[in-house]
Amino acid sequence: MRIGFLGLGTMGFPLANNLRRAGHAVTVWNRTAAKADPLVKKGARLARSPRECATGQDLVFTCVTDEQALETLLEGPDGVLAGLKAGDVLVDTSTAGVKAARTVAERCQARGAQFVAAPLLGSKAAAEKAQLVVVMGGPAAARERAHPAVAAISARCVEMESAPQAALMKLVVNAVGGAMIAGFGEALALGASGGIDLARIIEVLQASSFHSPIYLIKGEQILAGDYEPRFAIALAEKDQRLAQEAAAEQGAKMPVNAAVRRLFADAVESGRGGKDLCAVAELLLERAGTRKA
Repeated sequence: MRIGFLGLGTMGFPLANNLRRAGHAVTVWNRTAAKADPLVKKGARLARSPRECATGQDLVFTCVTDEQALETLLEGPDGVLAGLKAGDVLVDTSTAGVKAARTVAERCQARGAQFVAAPLLGSKAAAEKAQLVVVMGGPAAARERAHPAVAAISARCVEMESAPQAALMKLVVNAVGGAMIAGFGEALALGASGGIDLARIIEVLQASSFHSPIYLIKGEQILAGDYEPRFAIALAEKDQRLAQEAAAEQGAKMPVNAAVRRLFADAVESGRGGKDLCAVAELLLERAGTRKA
């Protein structure tokens, strides 16, 4: 397939590379063009604008940080939407929220094109190994058309009937994940403030009925002081914000999520926004007086 791919960040680069490795003809665009160089050297074509990247493709993929970045990419005379024609399919892998999914679907429909929201579940490492889970929602015909490409970047695809449903499902998952990490960090601070070694806390937690692979993985990072971003706190805070916005629109009450979002916002304000999500524990340990910043 001919695939246009826009956004070569932490997740986008391995996605585009996996599409190339699967034999698809990939055209790429990135705000910082130099990030595309490794892909171009391997056979990808570099587009000069989002519109050019989207023109004449069987599928167009986008992978950006948030709804504002997606809006910037789509709009204007040189934007992605300007490059779409009737029958084209746009697949967005970003976590941009329910409202954005609804709006982009409407804009694509106005051009005779179709929109598929395909947010990603998994880390950079999973993206590099094509082991992600993709939640894909949109018109049935568009989902069917996107399947070969989605199969090249994922280990599993979960289908939803609409783009807003897929976007909402991603927020549901990340709301759970945010609460888990916040609770984990808070519990570590509680135990450490009473003199219990962090490694022992993690060991006992993993032996309990509340064990989780994420606690083991993030626990090892915390013990090593390794906060290199696999998933940055600033992005996690954005996802909790989008969950709150969806909840407000739908009439759902999420008091735990609201508290988690405040904690993540505090971590961003403390200068940790670019650190891995588990650095929330660093902030909580610091507040408990058990570890220096």
